[in-house]
Amino acid sequence: MKIDKQEKLFWNRKKFKKVNQILEDEFKAHPKGTGFCHIFWARKKQLLKQLYNINWKTPAELNPGIIFE
Repeated sequence: MKIDKQEKLFWNRKKFKKVNQILEDEFKAHPKGTGFCHIFWARKKQLLKQLYNINWKTPAELNPGIIFE
C-alpha cells in the first residue's frame, strides 16, 4: 500500500504529529464505524493544507484499487 511521501520527510514529521493530535481531540466522541476513515482523511487533508500548505494525498487517493471502509 502506498503512502504519501510527505509523511516521511524529516521536516514534516512534527507537522503530521500535530495534525494527528488535533484530529484525535476532534474525533474523540465520534463513532468509528464503517466509512470513518474517509471522514478522518478528509479533515486531515484540510488541516494539513490550512495549517502548513501541505497537499497531502489520502491512502484512498494513492491506492485506487483498494476499498477502504
